[in-house]
Amino acid sequence: MQCPYCGKTMEEGLIQSPQELAWLPGRKRPLLGRAQFHDGAVVLSELSMMRGSAVLAFLCRDCGKIMIDYAEGRSDLNQE
Repeated sequence: MQCPYCGKTMEEGLIQSPQELAWLPGRKRPLLGRAQFHDGAVVLSELSMMRGSAVLAFLCRDCGKIMIDYAEGRSDLNQE
């Protein structure tokens, strides 16, 4: 994948967590709860009790960007 910011080649890898991975709007961190309880949340990877959560991501070391394609669960490695 080519970086949309600088045009250089991005490295494929993954981002993982022992918890659900989600994007939440704004800068305020929630105290507790899953993403489904927050308006506007986007779940990137559902929690697997055996494997945690992981998403496919692309890293550009030159400009410091990470890209995650969350459309239709494509990046959620627990969906495979």
